[in-house]
Amino acid sequence: FLTPLAIACSWRSVTRRVRPFMICILTLETGMIGVFCALDLVLFYVFWEVMLIPMYFLIGIWGGERRVYAAVKFILYTMAGSLLMLVGILYLFHANGAATFDLMRILERMDSGELRLGLRAEFWLFLAFLIAFVIKVPMFPFHTWLPDAHVEAPTAGSVILAGVLLKMGTYGLLRFCLPLFPTASASMAPLLSVLAIVGILYGALVAMVQPDVKKLVAYSSVSHMGLVVLGIFTFTIQGLQGATVQMLNHGLSTGALFLLVGMIYDRRHTRMISDFGGLAHSSPVLASAFLVVTLSS
Repeated sequence: FLTPLAIACSWRSVTRRVRPFMICILTLETGMIGVFCALDLVLFYVFWEVMLIPMYFLIGIWGGERRVYAAVKFILYTMAGSLLMLVGILYLFHANGAATFDLMRILERMDSGELRLGLRAEFWLFLAFLIAFVIKVPMFPFHTWLPDAHVEAPTAGSVILAGVLLKMGTYGLLRFCLPLFPTASASMAPLLSVLAIVGILYGALVAMVQPDVKKLVAYSSVSHMGLVVLGIFTFTIQGLQGATVQMLNHGLSTGALFLLVGMIYDRRHTRMISDFGGLAHSSPVLASAFLVVTLSS
Protein backbone atom coordinates (compact mmCIF):
# COMPACT_ATOMS: atom_id res chain seq x y z
CA PHE A 1 0.00 0.00 0.00
CA LEU A 2 2.74 2.48 0.95
CA THR A 3 5.23 1.69 -1.83
CA PRO A 4 3.06 2.98 -4.75
CA LEU A 5 2.35 6.11 -2.66
CA ALA A 6 6.10 6.56 -2.06
CA ILE A 7 6.74 6.29 -5.82
CA ALA A 8 3.88 8.70 -6.62
CA CYS A 9 5.18 11.33 -4.17
CA SER A 10 8.62 11.16 -5.84
CA TRP A 11 7.24 11.69 -9.36
CA ARG A 12 8.39 15.32 -9.57
CA SER A 13 10.74 15.66 -6.60
CA VAL A 14 13.25 13.02 -7.80
CA THR A 15 14.64 14.27 -11.12
CA ARG A 16 18.16 12.82 -11.14
CA ARG A 17 19.09 9.14 -11.36
CA VAL A 18 15.42 8.18 -11.57
CA ARG A 19 16.04 4.59 -12.72
CA PRO A 20 18.38 3.67 -9.81
CA PHE A 21 15.90 5.36 -7.44
CA MET A 22 13.07 3.11 -8.65
CA ILE A 23 15.35 0.04 -8.49
CA CYS A 24 16.12 0.89 -4.83
CA ILE A 25 12.42 1.37 -3.97
CA LEU A 26 11.39 -1.95 -5.56
CA THR A 27 14.33 -3.86 -4.04
CA LEU A 28 13.32 -2.39 -0.68
CA GLU A 29 9.75 -3.63 -1.21
CA THR A 30 11.08 -7.12 -2.05
CA GLY A 31 13.09 -7.14 1.20
CA MET A 32 10.11 -5.94 3.25
CA ILE A 33 7.71 -8.57 1.87
CA GLY A 34 10.39 -11.23 2.40
CA VAL A 35 10.92 -10.28 6.05
CA PHE A 36 7.21 -10.57 6.85
CA CYS A 37 6.75 -13.83 4.90
CA ALA A 38 9.89 -15.80 5.85
CA LEU A 39 9.51 -18.55 8.44
CA ASP A 40 13.02 -19.87 7.82
CA LEU A 41 15.49 -18.08 10.13
CA VAL A 42 18.25 -17.78 7.51
CA LEU A 43 15.81 -16.56 4.86
CA PHE A 44 14.45 -14.02 7.36
CA TYR A 45 18.00 -12.83 8.07
CA VAL A 46 18.85 -12.56 4.34
CA PHE A 47 15.77 -10.42 3.64
CA TRP A 48 16.47 -8.36 6.79
CA GLU A 49 19.92 -7.48 5.38
CA VAL A 50 18.70 -7.07 1.78
CA MET A 51 16.34 -4.36 2.96
CA LEU A 52 19.15 -2.27 4.52
CA ILE A 53 21.11 -1.79 1.29
CA PRO A 54 18.50 0.08 -0.83
CA MET A 55 17.54 2.25 2.17
CA TYR A 56 21.24 3.11 2.65
CA PHE A 57 21.42 4.26 -0.98
CA LEU A 58 18.08 6.12 -0.81
CA ILE A 59 19.37 8.19 2.11
CA GLY A 60 22.96 8.49 0.85
CA ILE A 61 22.21 9.51 -2.76
CA TRP A 62 18.84 11.27 -2.74
CA GLY A 63 18.90 12.63 0.83
CA GLY A 64 19.52 16.09 2.29
CA GLU A 65 22.74 17.96 3.13
CA ARG A 66 23.99 15.52 5.80
CA ARG A 67 22.87 12.46 3.88
CA VAL A 68 26.19 10.55 3.98
CA TYR A 69 26.46 10.91 7.78
CA ALA A 70 22.84 9.78 8.24
CA ALA A 71 23.22 6.82 5.84
CA VAL A 72 26.42 5.56 7.48
CA LYS A 73 24.90 5.92 10.98
CA PHE A 74 21.79 4.02 9.85
CA ILE A 75 23.77 1.13 8.34
CA LEU A 76 26.23 0.84 11.27
CA TYR A 77 23.49 0.75 13.93
CA THR A 78 21.26 -1.76 12.13
CA MET A 79 24.12 -3.94 10.86
CA ALA A 80 25.68 -4.24 14.34
CA GLY A 81 22.37 -5.49 15.78
CA SER A 82 21.68 -7.92 12.96
CA LEU A 83 25.13 -9.54 13.22
CA LEU A 84 24.30 -10.49 16.82
CA MET A 85 21.04 -11.99 15.58
CA LEU A 86 22.99 -14.06 13.00
CA VAL A 87 25.14 -15.50 15.81
CA GLY A 88 21.93 -16.38 17.71
CA ILE A 89 20.43 -18.07 14.63
CA LEU A 90 23.56 -20.19 14.11
CA TYR A 91 23.59 -21.20 17.81
CA LEU A 92 19.92 -22.27 17.58
CA PHE A 93 20.79 -24.41 14.54
CA HIS A 94 23.49 -26.30 16.48
CA ALA A 95 21.71 -26.42 19.87
CA ASN A 96 20.95 -30.02 20.89
CA GLY A 97 21.51 -31.10 17.28
CA ALA A 98 18.40 -29.21 16.11
CA ALA A 99 19.92 -28.97 12.59
CA THR A 100 17.03 -26.89 11.23
CA PHE A 101 16.37 -23.22 10.53
CA ASP A 102 12.59 -23.73 10.21
CA LEU A 103 10.92 -21.61 12.91
CA MET A 104 7.83 -23.86 13.15
CA ARG A 105 9.98 -27.00 13.46
CA ILE A 106 12.12 -25.39 16.20
CA LEU A 107 8.98 -24.37 18.13
CA GLU A 108 7.54 -27.91 17.78
CA ARG A 109 10.78 -29.39 19.15
CA MET A 110 10.72 -26.94 22.05
CA ASP A 111 7.10 -27.86 22.86
CA SER A 112 7.87 -31.59 22.77
CA GLY A 113 10.98 -31.14 24.93
CA GLU A 114 13.24 -32.43 22.12
CA LEU A 115 15.07 -29.09 22.00
CA ARG A 116 16.00 -27.67 25.39
CA LEU A 117 17.81 -24.41 26.07
CA GLY A 118 19.46 -23.77 29.42
CA LEU A 119 18.40 -20.58 31.22
CA ARG A 120 21.74 -18.90 30.53
CA ALA A 121 21.71 -19.91 26.82
CA GLU A 122 18.10 -18.70 26.46
CA PHE A 123 18.97 -15.36 28.07
CA TRP A 124 21.94 -14.72 25.75
CA LEU A 125 19.99 -15.80 22.67
CA PHE A 126 17.09 -13.56 23.67
CA LEU A 127 19.55 -10.67 24.08
CA ALA A 128 21.09 -11.31 20.63
CA PHE A 129 17.68 -11.20 18.91
CA LEU A 130 16.39 -8.40 21.16
CA ILE A 131 19.23 -5.96 20.35
CA ALA A 132 18.68 -6.41 16.60
CA PHE A 133 14.95 -5.73 17.01
CA VAL A 134 15.06 -2.82 19.49
CA ILE A 135 17.63 -0.96 17.33
CA LYS A 136 15.19 -1.27 14.44
CA VAL A 137 12.15 -0.16 16.51
CA PRO A 138 14.07 2.13 17.60
CA MET A 139 13.74 1.96 21.36
CA PHE A 140 15.41 4.26 23.88
CA PRO A 141 18.48 4.38 24.16
CA PHE A 142 19.08 2.90 20.65
CA HIS A 143 17.02 5.58 18.90
CA THR A 144 19.65 8.14 17.88
CA TRP A 145 19.98 6.96 14.25
CA LEU A 146 16.28 7.55 13.53
CA PRO A 147 15.96 11.38 13.56
CA ASP A 148 19.05 11.75 11.34
CA ALA A 149 17.83 9.08 8.90
CA HIS A 150 14.31 10.58 8.73
CA VAL A 151 15.43 14.18 8.30
CA GLU A 152 17.99 13.42 5.58
CA ALA A 153 15.97 10.76 3.71
CA PRO A 154 13.90 11.76 0.65
CA THR A 155 10.12 11.79 1.23
CA ALA A 156 9.68 8.26 -0.19
CA GLY A 157 12.43 6.95 2.12
CA SER A 158 10.86 8.60 5.18
CA VAL A 159 7.41 7.18 4.37
CA ILE A 160 8.70 3.60 4.02
CA LEU A 161 11.08 3.94 6.96
CA ALA A 162 8.28 5.13 9.28
CA GLY A 163 5.52 3.02 7.78
CA VAL A 164 7.24 -0.35 7.47
CA LEU A 165 10.88 -0.56 8.55
CA LEU A 166 10.26 0.41 12.19
CA LYS A 167 7.53 -2.25 12.40
CA MET A 168 10.04 -4.96 11.55
CA GLY A 169 11.53 -4.55 15.02
CA THR A 170 8.22 -5.01 16.82
CA TYR A 171 7.22 -7.80 14.41
CA GLY A 172 10.50 -9.56 15.28
CA LEU A 173 9.71 -9.29 18.99
CA LEU A 174 6.27 -10.84 18.42
CA ARG A 175 7.30 -13.49 15.91
CA PHE A 176 10.68 -14.62 17.29
CA CYS A 177 11.58 -13.33 20.77
CA LEU A 178 8.37 -14.16 22.64
CA PRO A 179 7.73 -17.69 21.25
CA LEU A 180 11.39 -18.84 21.16
CA PHE A 181 12.52 -17.41 24.52
CA PRO A 182 9.45 -17.15 26.81
CA THR A 183 11.33 -17.36 30.14
CA ALA A 184 13.91 -14.73 29.20
CA SER A 185 11.13 -12.50 27.74
CA ALA A 186 9.18 -12.66 31.00
CA SER A 187 12.25 -11.96 33.17
CA MET A 188 13.30 -8.96 31.01
CA ALA A 189 9.78 -7.56 30.65
CA PRO A 190 9.97 -5.12 33.63
CA LEU A 191 13.22 -3.55 32.37
CA LEU A 192 11.95 -3.33 28.78
CA SER A 193 8.66 -1.82 29.98
CA VAL A 194 10.56 0.89 31.90
CA LEU A 195 12.70 1.64 28.82
CA ALA A 196 9.53 1.78 26.69
CA ILE A 197 7.93 4.30 29.09
CA VAL A 198 11.13 6.41 29.09
CA GLY A 199 11.02 6.31 25.26
CA ILE A 200 7.35 7.37 25.21
CA LEU A 201 7.96 10.39 27.46
CA TYR A 202 11.38 11.30 26.03
CA GLY A 203 10.19 11.10 22.40
CA ALA A 204 7.15 13.27 23.15
CA LEU A 205 9.10 15.91 25.10
CA VAL A 206 11.86 16.19 22.49
CA ALA A 207 9.24 16.38 19.69
CA MET A 208 7.61 19.36 21.46
CA VAL A 209 10.70 21.57 21.12
CA GLN A 210 11.70 20.73 17.53
CA PRO A 211 11.90 23.70 15.14
CA ASP A 212 12.09 21.32 12.12
CA VAL A 213 8.71 19.72 11.33
CA LYS A 214 10.30 16.51 9.94
CA LYS A 215 12.34 16.04 13.13
CA LEU A 216 9.17 16.60 15.15
CA VAL A 217 7.44 13.73 13.32
CA ALA A 218 10.57 11.55 13.71
CA TYR A 219 10.70 12.01 17.50
CA SER A 220 6.95 11.41 17.76
CA SER A 221 7.68 8.02 16.09
CA VAL A 222 10.08 7.15 18.94
CA SER A 223 7.23 7.90 21.37
CA HIS A 224 4.63 5.90 19.42
CA MET A 225 6.85 2.85 18.99
CA GLY A 226 7.51 2.93 22.75
CA LEU A 227 3.76 2.37 23.21
CA VAL A 228 3.92 -0.65 20.88
CA VAL A 229 6.84 -2.22 22.81
CA LEU A 230 5.04 -1.56 26.10
CA GLY A 231 1.93 -3.33 24.75
CA ILE A 232 3.96 -6.35 23.63
CA PHE A 233 5.62 -6.82 27.03
CA THR A 234 2.35 -6.69 28.98
CA PHE A 235 1.85 -10.35 27.86
CA THR A 236 -1.92 -9.83 27.77
CA ILE A 237 -4.28 -10.36 24.82
CA GLN A 238 -5.31 -6.68 24.96
CA GLY A 239 -1.68 -5.52 25.05
CA LEU A 240 -0.59 -7.69 22.12
CA GLN A 241 -3.64 -6.88 19.98
CA GLY A 242 -3.31 -3.18 20.85
CA ALA A 243 0.36 -3.23 19.88
CA THR A 244 -0.49 -4.86 16.53
CA VAL A 245 -3.25 -2.34 15.78
CA GLN A 246 -0.97 0.52 16.82
CA MET A 247 1.72 -0.74 14.41
CA LEU A 248 -0.78 -0.42 11.56
CA ASN A 249 -2.08 2.96 12.84
CA HIS A 250 1.42 4.39 13.10
CA GLY A 251 2.36 3.19 9.61
CA LEU A 252 -0.59 5.02 8.09
CA SER A 253 -0.66 8.22 10.16
CA THR A 254 3.10 8.84 10.26
CA GLY A 255 3.52 7.86 6.61
CA ALA A 256 0.83 10.41 5.75
CA LEU A 257 2.54 13.08 7.88
CA PHE A 258 5.84 12.55 6.06
CA LEU A 259 4.03 12.72 2.70
CA LEU A 260 2.46 16.07 3.62
CA VAL A 261 5.73 17.47 5.00
CA GLY A 262 7.41 16.36 1.76
CA MET A 263 4.77 18.17 -0.32
CA ILE A 264 5.40 21.42 1.55
CA TYR A 265 9.19 20.99 1.38
CA ASP A 266 9.11 20.44 -2.41
CA ARG A 267 7.37 23.79 -2.82
CA ARG A 268 9.17 25.91 -0.23
CA HIS A 269 12.51 24.07 0.31
CA THR A 270 12.39 24.58 4.05
CA ARG A 271 11.09 22.46 6.93
CA MET A 272 11.35 25.11 9.67
CA ILE A 273 7.98 25.61 11.37
CA SER A 274 8.83 29.32 11.89
CA ASP A 275 8.93 29.83 8.08
CA PHE A 276 5.28 28.89 7.68
CA GLY A 277 2.27 30.95 8.60
CA GLY A 278 -1.14 31.27 6.97
CA LEU A 279 -0.83 28.08 4.93
CA ALA A 280 -4.55 27.48 5.40
CA HIS A 281 -5.35 30.59 3.32
CA SER A 282 -3.26 29.59 0.30
CA SER A 283 -3.72 25.79 0.59
CA PRO A 284 -6.99 25.03 2.43
CA VAL A 285 -7.23 21.40 1.24
CA LEU A 286 -3.63 20.67 2.30
CA ALA A 287 -4.24 22.32 5.68
CA SER A 288 -7.42 20.25 6.20
CA ALA A 289 -5.60 17.02 5.33
CA PHE A 290 -2.75 18.00 7.64
CA LEU A 291 -5.20 18.60 10.51
CA VAL A 292 -6.91 15.20 10.05
CA VAL A 293 -3.58 13.36 9.83
CA THR A 294 -2.11 15.22 12.82
CA LEU A 295 -5.15 14.35 14.95
CA SER A 296 -4.93 10.71 13.83
CA SER A 297 -1.28 10.71 14.94
